[in-house]
Amino acid sequence: IKQGNHSHQTTAMAPSTTPIQPKRLSYAPIHRSQSAIDFVDDDSESQFPRVESDAVLCKSHGGGGVDPDGLELHPRHNSNQATDADDGDTFDDSPSPRRHSNLSAKALAYLRDRTSSKEIKISRDERFRHQELPMLCRRCPNAYSRLAKMLTTNLIEDGALLRLYRRTCCEGHVHHQRVLQGREGVEEEGVHEHESNVDDGGVILVRLAKFWAISLLGIVAVHSLAKWVKWETDQDYTINDFIIYDFTSVVFDLLFFFFAGRIHNSSGIDVLFPWGFFIVAGAIYPSLATDFEFLRHSLSMFEIMCNWPFILWIYVIVLVVFAVVFIGALLRSHRRRGVLISRLFESVVLLFIFILPYATNNNFHLHHWYGMLWLGSQCNAPDWFSKCFQAYALGSYINGIAVYGRDPVLGCNYAFYRSTNQECPFMTCYEESTMGENGTDHYKDFVEPNWRTCNADALP
Repeated sequence: IKQGNHSHQTTAMAPSTTPIQPKRLSYAPIHRSQSAIDFVDDDSESQFPRVESDAVLCKSHGGGGVDPDGLELHPRHNSNQATDADDGDTFDDSPSPRRHSNLSAKALAYLRDRTSSKEIKISRDERFRHQELPMLCRRCPNAYSRLAKMLTTNLIEDGALLRLYRRTCCEGHVHHQRVLQGREGVEEEGVHEHESNVDDGGVILVRLAKFWAISLLGIVAVHSLAKWVKWETDQDYTINDFIIYDFTSVVFDLLFFFFAGRIHNSSGIDVLFPWGFFIVAGAIYPSLATDFEFLRHSLSMFEIMCNWPFILWIYVIVLVVFAVVFIGALLRSHRRRGVLISRLFESVVLLFIFILPYATNNNFHLHHWYGMLWLGSQCNAPDWFSKCFQAYALGSYINGIAVYGRDPVLGCNYAFYRSTNQECPFMTCYEESTMGENGTDHYKDFVEPNWRTCNADALP
């Protein structure tokens, strides 16, 4: 190469020192009605948002999402994790699978890299589904978070009670070695026995003990409050009567409510919201309602057909409208979590257990302790409205037991059956002159109240 042409040749062959700026891709976050992500040209990185929960591209039931080109869009999650579909009640509310065949592999890879694993985890976590700040609190997120933490924090930690119980009762050396992960994804501090699992019920037993303690103490408190405020009560019913006649049945009622209502999967009822507020509301409102004359009626066929005033019918119609809306939201929640069929099956079974055996009996009286035990056990969704009503139902159950006692739903018919079956001496007025075939006394038939003629004399 000649000297004269050296500079020219060098200039022609040297690569450019200015780097080529790749064109950035951005997108507008999609809505559920959109079928693809809209890409636009944008050179500002600050305007490039991360992928939100609605923009998670694909999700399969057993692992990570894969696009039609075979590119994995997000990391696979643990396939051993229990889901609500198999009734493990670990709720996974991530979006349904989406396919975007119109996107190139390069664009999908770019979106995958721009989406952090933390965002994907949050988008699937039930705890973060409904935690958007209200409009008034968006300027004070710290105060709102403190208030929310105060209202939803357990008064007594489950793990602390479990450690105390195991230190007191369990044999062998107990080590603080691991953290037990709760069924709702909340990490709870726990303990386990060295090189073996302790078969003592664990955290569920602790929650059941707290549930029993709060409910039974609530019955005693509401009973004393009703007597002090002079609400409408059974004046002959005392705490001693409760312990002798109703205590065992109430304990089993609460045991059924605890498991059928999925309370064993929650963080416990010793929180102010929703349990504390709505348990108190349910325990007080039924007694306050008796101050209104039109609400001093029971739910039985005789009362409905013979004694209900017109204004009570209007009140019931309004309640039915709210009940329809509530049931629709509850069914939608079950369907979203993939457990609609199993929950409907449970409801049918509970209907056969609680209502149908007594529905044809004219003495059937749906006490509010009985009705709330039946309804509250079916409001077992993780949504806030379901938990609120479940807490209210528990409070109403507490009120019914504390104020009137655990009266039988068949009323005098049940008392008549028990008395005649045991041949109680005070039933001599019902005896007939003839003896039964086996030498026992024979009693006259019980006369049921007739709601068709509004006759309730019940005289033999």
